[in-house]
Amino acid sequence: MKLQYFVISVALACPAAGSAMGLLPRDKDKAAWESLQGQVLKGLGGSCEPVTQPANRVTAAAMAGAARDELPVNKIVTAKLHAMDKVKFARGPEKKQGKPQDAGGLLVLTPPVTGTYVLGTVSRAWVDVVDQEQNRFAVAKPYQWVDFCGRRMKAGIFELRAGLRYWIQVSASPEPTLDLFVAGPLN
Repeated sequence: MKLQYFVISVALACPAAGSAMGLLPRDKDKAAWESLQGQVLKGLGGSCEPVTQPANRVTAAAMAGAARDELPVNKIVTAKLHAMDKVKFARGPEKKQGKPQDAGGLLVLTPPVTGTYVLGTVSRAWVDVVDQEQNRFAVAKPYQWVDFCGRRMKAGIFELRAGLRYWIQVSASPEPTLDLFVAGPLN
């Protein structure tokens, strides 16, 4: 009984020890991001410079089917968005417009290889990934806020298939531009 009390006391006093002993729940999503963070940075060129100063610019489409440019993989881009009331989404966004000045848009992504991809952004905008083939939202491990290269970013982890076109739908963005990246495959 004394040993059990001691073990529980250590687990509560030191969460890392508690998780290691299997006594406290571990934040699996945080662990998933932490395990991929080095690979994401390597995929983006191994330096934080492109993360803090994106060089590539793209313009998001205002309607599904109108996108001309592919979203590059393993590059940081700044996307120019549109007024939300002008955007015709491929699938109704999960987050609707919150304020009249909110912005949104559509970007096209065609992964070159099947695997695990991380989509990251520095915005509070809502980002959906739509599987065009099945006309449904791609399932992600929950988005979470992470510290990456000195920036507070929202990251989501997706399993995507090679050659399939996905819509990256941005909605309810408080800013008319959005820095984002898709890094992968990371497996």
